Amino acid sequence: MKTLFIILAGIIFFSCSSTKNQETPQAEKNEPPVQPVVATTDDEEYSRSTYNVNITKEEFLNDKNEILSIIAKLSEIMSNYDYEAWLPYIDKQSLEYWSNPINLKNASKRLPVKNQRLGNLNDYFRMIFVPSRKNRTVEEIRYISRDSVKAVEVRDETDIVYYNFVKINGKWLVKIPYL
Repeated sequence: MKTLFIILAGIIFFSCSSTKNQETPQAEKNEPPVQPVVATTDDEEYSRSTYNVNITKEEFLNDKNEILSIIAKLSEIMSNYDYEAWLPYIDKQSLEYWSNPINLKNASKRLPVKNQRLGNLNDYFRMIFVPSRKNRTVEEIRYISRDSVKAVEVRDETDIVYYNFVKINGKWLVKIPYL
């Protein structure tokens, strides 16, 4: 429940600065490409990350490196506001859920800015997904199961969840939480 609250608070907070009629920002040309963090074999992190899930240290390091690499690619995509490049990184169920006008309408009701509406998945990408994750530092992962992981920033011993990943057919994809 605490994690859900943090995710929803982030969505609401970071969507405040956008409006429906706002032009899509262009990428700043002076920004260097985001480099993924290379996973280490820190035993404490491994224990935190794999609590109650049977994952070998090698699997953990491979998954973490792969997920951090995906996040680095997503960071570049977000800096360019490249909606089309973003789509292949999202799992099919999330795409279907967030493409449903009823779900977008319900999410719009929770936005703090009056008259701000999510009309389609591209609006969700520009007004919620990007602002709530752009320039964030994801340092660790937390296994929910062998095929479900949260990518987190650790701040004051608290996990701030920025991404949920699911492994489908051997590939890690972003799972966008439902309302």
